[in-house]
Amino acid sequence: MSCSAASRRSAGRRTRLPSLCPSRAARRRAHLAFAEDARLRQDEHGPWDWTPEVSHPIGEGERVVADAVMHYTLVESEQRRKLRAFVEVDRTTMSSERLAVKLIEYARLFHYEAQPVSRRKQAGAGPAWQRWYPAFPRVLFVLTGASRGRLENRMRDLQAMVAQHPLVAGLAREVQLGAAVLEDLEQHGPAQAVWIPLTGGRPRAWFEL
Repeated sequence: MSCSAASRRSAGRRTRLPSLCPSRAARRRAHLAFAEDARLRQDEHGPWDWTPEVSHPIGEGERVVADAVMHYTLVESEQRRKLRAFVEVDRTTMSSERLAVKLIEYARLFHYEAQPVSRRKQAGAGPAWQRWYPAFPRVLFVLTGASRGRLENRMRDLQAMVAQHPLVAGLAREVQLGAAVLEDLEQHGPAQAVWIPLTGGRPRAWFEL
């Protein structure tokens, strides 16, 4: 959902600074949680490593729009791991079923191959996402805006989609999928065991899904 950020002037000609709409505010909170965690861990993740509202084609004239694409460099001793994630920040403003359908859209992106413009290029055709990413980004759902019990139910619905939809099950065999509560990210940090794998199992860090 897009938000208007137009500033207004009062009768006294004072400029009122625009405030973030709820959806953008929630995305900013999620980004700040990762940025602060990176600072504390001495990883690499800055303002330009979080791109909001990224759109990709999935075929039949349709597109999937990620709330954000995150780039993050995990620094471990002498090794550096470059990680990427599609981030969906859910404020419980859509139905649980609609949220879970996002997994189908990402599965379609994973399998989607753009039609070659000529036969000569057909042999080199592959998944369209490889135009932008060396590996398919993991998919992270960040939930907020409801009671703990309701958010846990939404996580279970996401897990059910993974278990029941063959296309999503195929995605889950190749791509890490997880969900967490935004307030847990802010309190404990994304690198802690606050993420529920959508394939099942114990909570873990987002980069260990």
